Amino acid sequence: MATKLRLVFSITILFLSFYGTAQRNFWKQEALQNDVKGKMLERFELKKGKAFSLDEKAFKRGLETFPAAKSSFKTVYFPDENGELIPFLVSEAQVLAPELAAKYPSIKSYKGRSLKNANDVIRFSVSHKGIQSMVVHGDGQSSTFLQKVGENAYMAYNRDANSTEDIDFICDTGSIAGKQLQTTTQKLVNDKILRKFRLAVSASAEYTQFHGGEVVDALAAINATVTRINQVFERDLAVTLQLVANTDEVIFTDEEKDPYDGNLNSEVQNTLRNIIGEENYDIGHLFHDDDPGGNAGFVGSVCVDDKKGSAYASSPSPEGDLYDLDFVAHEMGHQLGANHTWSFESEGTQVQAEPASGTTIMGYAGITGVNNVASNGSDYFHHNSIVQISSYLASIGCAEIMNLDNNPPAIIPIGNFVIPRSTAFILEGSASDPDSGDVLSYTWEQIDDGVVTQATFGPTNPSGANFRSLPPSLSPKRYFPKLTSILSGNLTQTMPLVNSNWETVSDVGREMNFALTVRDNALGGGQVVSDVVNVAVVGGAGPFIVTSQAESETYIAGDVQHIIWDVAETHKAPVLAQTVDILLSTDDGLTFPIVLAEDVPNDGDHKIIVPNNPTSKARIMVRAHDNIFFAVNTANFSITASQILLDFDKLEYEVCQPDDLVVTFNYEPVLDFTEETTFTVVSPPTGLDITFFPETATSNNTSVDLILSNTGAVSEDNYNIEVLATSSSVTKKVVLEVSIYDADFPDVALLSPANGLEDTSTGMPLEWESDSSYTSYEVEISTDTSFNTIVESATVFSNTYRPSGLINATTYFWRVKPINACGDGDFGPPFGFTTVQFSCKNKESDGLPIEITPIGKPTITSSITFLEDLPLADINVNLTVDHTFLSDLAISLTSPAGTTVVLVSSSCGDLENINATFDDDADSFECDGKPAISGTVKPLGSLDAFKGESILGKWVLEVSDNVQSDGGALRAFSLDVCVEGEFRPDADKDGIYDDGDDACLGTAEGQEVDANGCAVYRFPSTNFSISVQSESCRNNNDGQLSIVPQIDLEYSVTVTGNGVNITEDFSRTYTLENLAAGTYMACINGTDGSLKYLEHCFEVVVTQPEPLVVTSKTSQDGKYVQLNLQGAAIYTIDLNGELLQTEASELFLPLQNGSNSLKVYGELPCQGVYVEKFITSDQPFIYPNPFRASTNIFLGMVVEKVEITIYGASGQLVKSGSYIVDSAEMTLDFDALPAGMYFVNFIGGKVQGTLKVIKQ
Repeated sequence: MATKLRLVFSITILFLSFYGTAQRNFWKQEALQNDVKGKMLERFELKKGKAFSLDEKAFKRGLETFPAAKSSFKTVYFPDENGELIPFLVSEAQVLAPELAAKYPSIKSYKGRSLKNANDVIRFSVSHKGIQSMVVHGDGQSSTFLQKVGENAYMAYNRDANSTEDIDFICDTGSIAGKQLQTTTQKLVNDKILRKFRLAVSASAEYTQFHGGEVVDALAAINATVTRINQVFERDLAVTLQLVANTDEVIFTDEEKDPYDGNLNSEVQNTLRNIIGEENYDIGHLFHDDDPGGNAGFVGSVCVDDKKGSAYASSPSPEGDLYDLDFVAHEMGHQLGANHTWSFESEGTQVQAEPASGTTIMGYAGITGVNNVASNGSDYFHHNSIVQISSYLASIGCAEIMNLDNNPPAIIPIGNFVIPRSTAFILEGSASDPDSGDVLSYTWEQIDDGVVTQATFGPTNPSGANFRSLPPSLSPKRYFPKLTSILSGNLTQTMPLVNSNWETVSDVGREMNFALTVRDNALGGGQVVSDVVNVAVVGGAGPFIVTSQAESETYIAGDVQHIIWDVAETHKAPVLAQTVDILLSTDDGLTFPIVLAEDVPNDGDHKIIVPNNPTSKARIMVRAHDNIFFAVNTANFSITASQILLDFDKLEYEVCQPDDLVVTFNYEPVLDFTEETTFTVVSPPTGLDITFFPETATSNNTSVDLILSNTGAVSEDNYNIEVLATSSSVTKKVVLEVSIYDADFPDVALLSPANGLEDTSTGMPLEWESDSSYTSYEVEISTDTSFNTIVESATVFSNTYRPSGLINATTYFWRVKPINACGDGDFGPPFGFTTVQFSCKNKESDGLPIEITPIGKPTITSSITFLEDLPLADINVNLTVDHTFLSDLAISLTSPAGTTVVLVSSSCGDLENINATFDDDADSFECDGKPAISGTVKPLGSLDAFKGESILGKWVLEVSDNVQSDGGALRAFSLDVCVEGEFRPDADKDGIYDDGDDACLGTAEGQEVDANGCAVYRFPSTNFSISVQSESCRNNNDGQLSIVPQIDLEYSVTVTGNGVNITEDFSRTYTLENLAAGTYMACINGTDGSLKYLEHCFEVVVTQPEPLVVTSKTSQDGKYVQLNLQGAAIYTIDLNGELLQTEASELFLPLQNGSNSLKVYGELPCQGVYVEKFITSDQPFIYPNPFRASTNIFLGMVVEKVEITIYGASGQLVKSGSYIVDSAEMTLDFDALPAGMYFVNFIGGKVQGTLKVIKQ
């Protein structure tokens, strides 16, 4: 077929004549009315499109003149979404069976290829209902669709990121759990066969009514849909579908009479069986007008009687590209054996390798809300789908086999890679096709199964896809992530939005698998091949980053600049990228075509000459020479032209004495620079002869030889040779580093491990003395001193090497040979070392089983503790878990150092249970059988991440149930660990080693022991009843401690504290009296005569009553007093002879006019009595009255001085005086006066008066 097509293209010009020219006038770009355009955009769920009018009659008349031969071609024009008319060379590609086509001659289909761009192919259908087309672009852009939207009115559009989403399609097809797909090269579709299947499509009356109501209307719509589907199926699967001859018999027009009433799967199967006949079709489908949905009935049903006709696809608008490809092609993909590729929840099929909704035909783009990767799906099958379908097609034999004159492409095997974490990388393939007319397209897709939602997508995922699928492209390479993200420094992504990149590098160690799928895009039946690449991300290396040129700078062409990067352990195993390439972009990072340095040491620093490529958008890329990872500097910088450029291939050179060194460079002035330039060397080393040929130059691109001779006259060393180019107005300098070597190769001095060292780690680096006269070293490791058995060798550029294949308890010998440009030296004397003993043991977790409750989203943990401080050499995890829906679980192991490795995460769908050993050396688990994961299997993460860590401490297994309901249990958990060194003996498992530390060997297992390994016996926690009696009153020293034991032993108690230090023996009860308030420590020992119990100590506190504290405060008007009380439980209050008891700590009491007497006391007499008097009056008075010896006079206000005169009852003067009081009251002394009645006259300030008193 491809050969025939090439013949056609060779005479294409003959067809670009009348019909093609006339066709240009069939199409006219139009502007639809807003209301009409809006309805059409809504009907086809679009946001934009370009409207055209078509002279359909003229267009169809041109097609009617098609020659009868099937191989005939015509030129036909179709508009694209930009309004341009594109010529296509087309031929007929009939979808209807010949009998059906004869009955409905107006319904046809065509295929073709663009004459403007041979990468673009077209499929279109023609009928009385109009034209419908689909153009697939080879460059990765979205397909262009043409849809009729009115009388002679059409809309051209493509599905891009701005298209409508949330179409609510629901595919009810059940999944079939699958085995892990092979991660090896897949040929897929390469047998040069086109398989034709007889397709029986039934149309419900609703579908027919939607398209016009007549059988021919529905048939035209069915033909249009199948035409588009054939474009994809022929290209991706080499499968074509042909409608069976009596299709019109299962197209229904009357809703009351059609057989479809709810159970569509069985109803369409019965309809096709009864009317078409099982023997007369291979695959059957119902087209239906209803809510968006579909169900294939079965996964893998083509050619299977009673199943092959059970599928349906429905939509309220059953036409257009969404219905054709997202609905019908999706369900037919199931019929052909493909499962869903989306991963927002688990189906356990092992092919869910697209993040979240996915975007390919078997994905769910646009219908999963926040999990939408894109608004709409793309019209191609994911690699996993092609693998599944190809496998299914190989198992059935009902297709009509049509041999293709089309050879499959051939891929050059790519290999696998080890890269650092948090680092960008590029995958690039290479393929060829013997058919020169075929246009190869490429997809790089991640093929790792695992649940990945919008919420869990990110750089720490241990499984599933980190990168979305992208449509086939003409480029065989793909940047991860896309180059624009790399240039902006966005290597990772979390919580991605719809239509965003959905790409992230991994920040953790894990393995990622990618498939390169190559399509030849041959018309009428393509061939598809693939290769699978494993990319192992190493958590212990990276990120690999360029640190120089971090800000906007300007460099002059010809200047020397340093390129600096963080090697980040990438020069060591397992990444082992020893050299890098340095590339330059002048177009803002779109391309990196300029090689500044190639295959230079990956040492983090290299000098380059800035090339004469003026730009303001320069970027630097440092890429591993023999690997896929790279880094780009973080900012654009500028390069300005120089009038003179000395273009050296490199800046470092080597020469061996007595040879001459000839360094050739190009003299490159700018075009308008014509001055003569002279070449010299500034201050050359004494004895070294330096000449230039020619010595001067004026013209561009002059080749100049710099000759260094008489090298034997200088000592072996590294020299800076300053090359100077001088004209009358310009000077340019370039410094070369020239290493001059002699023929002497002194032995390399070995440093570490020291000769004869014992117990050396298998991963210990070898180190030797560095010498600047050597450019590299060859290292050999052998098991014998004669080096007859070399177990490992390598050539390195630094003075260290870390072995990777040594085994334990083995003696090795190692030696180093120096190398430089003059040749190789000799291996020096070897050193020997013996690797440490390798010991292994199994240890189980205690406290199992642990329930995983079905309530909520529980997380349980189980731990294993090791007491040995030994480096880990290998570890396996033994695990038994009961749980329905294993995809609910995430299981990880965390070391004492904090390293976490994921064993299982959202794996195996609705399958149940785990009974497995996780071992890095095993094959990946396949989710098959009961239990779903069994035997020895590889975990999702790498247990190698633990290697080298000490096993000392607690290892924690965490099981997280991320979905409510469906519980289970962790039944068993143990670790098989191998360490460097020997496990010390501990036969009684008490944690005290038997080879010198354990003084009491043979203690019962589980018995607590002390630091010497001797049994420790503890009193039961409830053995002692302790009672404390506090002091009855403050400072009474009558506190008491009582101890009553439960077990009948001989006890000894020591009580200390607060001035007490006493030790006494007791057996039944112990009481210690006369204790002062304070804190005491009581420590009790006990024995039954043979066993001694561990001392038990406790603290006791003897308290004493609080002091009685009373505070009072009278109200402003003097009518109340507020009392605040502390120190007693019950207070007795005596106010003016009235008693009151209260538990309150605060209360208010009314005061009488005049003098008030207050007494407050508690229950304990030792607390004392609080006494206070209150006077409330606005007039002077005397109190108490009567009295015996003295009394008090209240003056009503504060006065400084008062005159007091006392008169007897008969008026005689008894006593008088002047008193300084400075108060509102004072005491009157009547002690010397006899009993009787007296009158007291007082004058003070504004206060004066006379009061009567009685002395008793």
